Amino acid sequence: MNFKYYAKSIRLGLGALAIAVSAQAAVAASAWQINPLGSGVAGASSVSEIKVGGVGFVQLLPNGYNSPLFTFIETGVYRALNADGSGPLGANDLTVTYSVSGTGNFLDASALHLNSGSVNLYADANFDFGTSAGTYGADNGTKVASFDIFSGYVTSAGLVTVNANGVAGSVVSGYLFNADGADMATLSNIQLQLNIFNQPTWPDSMQLSEIICGMAGYKGSGCDGTDFIPTALAFAVQDGGSVTISAVPEPETFMLLLAGLGGISVVSRRRQKDAC
Repeated sequence: MNFKYYAKSIRLGLGALAIAVSAQAAVAASAWQINPLGSGVAGASSVSEIKVGGVGFVQLLPNGYNSPLFTFIETGVYRALNADGSGPLGANDLTVTYSVSGTGNFLDASALHLNSGSVNLYADANFDFGTSAGTYGADNGTKVASFDIFSGYVTSAGLVTVNANGVAGSVVSGYLFNADGADMATLSNIQLQLNIFNQPTWPDSMQLSEIICGMAGYKGSGCDGTDFIPTALAFAVQDGGSVTISAVPEPETFMLLLAGLGGISVVSRRRQKDAC
């Protein structure tokens, strides 16, 4: 048995896999373009991520009296911010509404997993985020895109990462573009990633009315005629972080890449045999 020959074959195979994985990661992290006005790529700005800030409401439901496990749902809103986080991003107000659910463990913060939910992106000529227009001024503009959440987790540092796929046909032309200027409305496999830090906060009257009682449909304190009192199972959060949107090549693209590199490996082996 020619161990050197087989070792080289394994290295070629692993190299092909590494190239494919690296290529996918590079696409996910690449720059993209956004035009808040929706007027096309000529007015778009290149970004790698966009800062966001907002508020949400978390409700936890224990699985049982003696169980440390729970399910949860968080509902809330974000606003896209400029680079230093001091104000709105662009000529239109870009806002987000979201609802996400998942599971967790009271004894292990790292066991938090997100498994479903939705994210909607809006563009609004009226900068009324934080008002009673629509829902907290976050959903009364043009809906630019919708996403379905499929996974998420929390890191040891407390960063919550949310992954979502674009809903087919939901992306409106003129707003979102890949690095090459292609309109994402014409592309498939659009993905969104949110990276968020949140911390408990005391809601003001607008957040209580619009987010907690309205959007989340909470029926407890603050929404039943009494003063709002946060608990370990129902509380408001202040969110801050970033969002990225990308058009990721279909899995078939990477399979073709692997197949091509595998073909190179086969040719190389044949040449080695011919040389022997």
